[in-house]
Amino acid sequence: MRVFFAILPCIALGSAFAAPALEPPKLRLGDAVEPSSYAVQLTLVPGSESFQGVVDIHIDVRTPSQIIWLNAAQLEISAAAFRPETSAVEPAGVVAGGNDFAGFAFDRPIAGKGVLHIAYKGKISRNSSSGIFQLKESGQWYIYSQFEPTDARRAFPCFDEPGFKVPWEMTLRVPRDDLAVANTPMLSESNEAGGMKTVKFKVSPPLPSYLVAFAVGHFDVVDAGKVGKTPLRVIVPRGKAKEASYAATAIPQLLKLLENYFGIPYPYEKLDSVVMPISNFAMENAGLITYEENMLLADPKRDTINRQQDLATFCAHEMAHQWFGDLVTTAWWNDIWLNEAFATWMETKIAGEWKPEWHLDVTAVNARIGAMHQDSLTSARKIRQPILSNDDIANAFDDITYEKGAAVIRMFESWIGEDQFREGVRLYLKQHAGGNATASDFEAAISTVAGRNIAPELDSFLDQAGLPEVTVTLDCGSDPKLELSQKRALPIGSPGSEGELWKIPVCVAYESDGAAHRECQVLSNAHSEMILAAKTCPARLVANAGETGYYLVNYKGDLLNQLLSDQGRHLGIAERVGVLGDVDALVSTGDYSPGAALRLVPDFAADPNWQVVEAAADLAGLLKADDVPDELHSKAARFVVRIFGQRAADLGWTAQPGESDDTRLLRQKLVPFVASVGGQKELIDQAERLARNWLKTRGGISPDMVRPVLEVAAEFGNRDLFDLLRSAAIQENDHRIRENLLSALGSFRDSALARAALELLVSNNFDAREAFYPLLFGPLAYPETRDVPFAFVRENLDKLLAHLPREVGGDYAANLPMVGGSFCDASHRSEVDSFFRQRVRDYAGGPRNLENVLEEIDLCTAERKKLGPELVAFLQQY
Repeated sequence: MRVFFAILPCIALGSAFAAPALEPPKLRLGDAVEPSSYAVQLTLVPGSESFQGVVDIHIDVRTPSQIIWLNAAQLEISAAAFRPETSAVEPAGVVAGGNDFAGFAFDRPIAGKGVLHIAYKGKISRNSSSGIFQLKESGQWYIYSQFEPTDARRAFPCFDEPGFKVPWEMTLRVPRDDLAVANTPMLSESNEAGGMKTVKFKVSPPLPSYLVAFAVGHFDVVDAGKVGKTPLRVIVPRGKAKEASYAATAIPQLLKLLENYFGIPYPYEKLDSVVMPISNFAMENAGLITYEENMLLADPKRDTINRQQDLATFCAHEMAHQWFGDLVTTAWWNDIWLNEAFATWMETKIAGEWKPEWHLDVTAVNARIGAMHQDSLTSARKIRQPILSNDDIANAFDDITYEKGAAVIRMFESWIGEDQFREGVRLYLKQHAGGNATASDFEAAISTVAGRNIAPELDSFLDQAGLPEVTVTLDCGSDPKLELSQKRALPIGSPGSEGELWKIPVCVAYESDGAAHRECQVLSNAHSEMILAAKTCPARLVANAGETGYYLVNYKGDLLNQLLSDQGRHLGIAERVGVLGDVDALVSTGDYSPGAALRLVPDFAADPNWQVVEAAADLAGLLKADDVPDELHSKAARFVVRIFGQRAADLGWTAQPGESDDTRLLRQKLVPFVASVGGQKELIDQAERLARNWLKTRGGISPDMVRPVLEVAAEFGNRDLFDLLRSAAIQENDHRIRENLLSALGSFRDSALARAALELLVSNNFDAREAFYPLLFGPLAYPETRDVPFAFVRENLDKLLAHLPREVGGDYAANLPMVGGSFCDASHRSEVDSFFRQRVRDYAGGPRNLENVLEEIDLCTAERKKLGPELVAFLQQY
């Protein structure tokens, strides 16, 4: 993207300036000039394509200079001047600085404190959720802001780095009938001629630019009460107030739990939760959190337990940031992992405390399992990755940051102890409230309370990529002990080295001598021993107590069989899910037999808990098409039906009166799995009948089953069903229903219909932020259609790029290489590499995504060769 600047005629930029002085910074602004406060006035009219802005930045020019560089993107600057405290105004000329910078040049060096005054014009985007953007709901435009990580520069010239944390004074000129909200409460409102009004807001506490926020539009306001003295509101597009009832109930209760945990009252004057009709994120702006509509709103008649759980975890995450991220802010993006990992860890902790019946500790285990898969790649990032470019900033917002980071925090809390860990968190917040801090500061606070330096252990997980695998052998000699060893877990065919070592807090749990035991020891070397406190050898032992550790466990001897005997009923739900997840991962590393893993499936397919059944279904997924010859696919399906079919048939697609939430959740997971993977015709036919009836009547299916029914019907459906779904999606105004319809359109196994769905991406029927992921990546699920997305991208790249939002931190184009993610052969790998190698350099975050995809293809190819023969032998019995 190009930045257009106007060079002011009153300033001649000539030979007085040495050429190097006109070169913009490479990434960071440096500390020669620092801001102390901002006063911003923006004229924002929903529906307009541009906005007007004026910003006064109080700065301290520490090093005399003839040019000051600020961050600015797509801003047209019309006037600029520096007003020193003690001398005359110095007009400034503007020097173009590429996509991210603007230089303000003077005819002589300036120094000291003063105000940099800038008038400018910018764009209000309609297809990209970056900077200042607008979304349409029921014919009305609504304006929002989204500045993390580096998009405040699209709204005003600024020091757009997290370390520059200062107060902001916001004034918005908006249409008289619109509501304007910002980080702080309104200070005054005055009407102007021409149907406009000026809304001034209180000066904010110190904030980095990425946490500044505002919204303008015909909003309705839902009062959510108070927590302490803090007023809470849910701000929704006009006519949506009734859909905010659950949010207005949940948010204050979750906020109280967060206050209790942190031991610090909510740190801002008010908390608004603002709804955005179309987006794929929520954002923790101080005092004004923005949420995608489907996260926060639901018609009470069509609400589901899944949606309520999502709301609770999303809200807990974003509200946790009000302390951890807003009150205390990262000094630079290399430590953004701490903010995001901490909030991800807190989301299940706090929501789980609110609703313990949801078993969100199991949700955390499943998230950890997903992160472990990504972390097993040699192209995976470190948690604390050096930030040297915009690509690095974009890549920092991934599962390694969120889910691996959260899992590591969970492990250290479990090792140190919940009470001590909480006291360390409180100390960290008190020490750095209102300012910036680093991960080292966090480690120091935890270490102070723990009474030992935990930095060496934590750093071993932060500063190297990869997943530890701990091998455990029980020695029942005179003193029972465990033989422990560690290596890096690497998938079959990986080029990586197993030699990395971590300082792993290994915690084990067992029963012996009539008592329950839990013991922890740091495994720092390749091999070590853990002498158990028990006098007699335990019959069973869990080497990852509570499944809170970030490591795979490879049980030797008869330990695994003992652990999983009696269907593992002596284990907690999280432990059953975690142990089965380890087995699945160890098959991929070549450390466990796929046949032995599949023989575990029947025992856990009948488990009363839906999450354990889901884990068993994941194990059955070892019989994926890539590793099984075509002639045996029917046997693989038969295996699934034999193990899971009767239970799925008993559940059916339709909920029964009085069912528990767990039964409903089991139906969502199991019935579509058996219909799709098992190809069970009766379930498929039922899904089609229900789907066609629902498309006519919008009834006959419980809200939580609409998506799975539509997806299975589409998977096996024909052109007529496709046309019905497409027509319904184009006409649908409800975001949640349209989301379900788009997911179904991306689920067809017929390659011609998958291609027809992809054509919708380059039409004007759907916003790319809604359609991109289901339509482009849905076909990767099936062998029949996995070639279609890559072929489509090759043929339509320019059209796609014209439709896709492209911004740092959320560059949709950076995800295009993932269309190769289901390939499993050298020929396709070469094609993906050749097509994307040069192109991804233009997509922020794209180069690493391409490397991940190419490695996945290599690993799939190697796994097929290694595991195929044993899977064939296993299937011969079916």
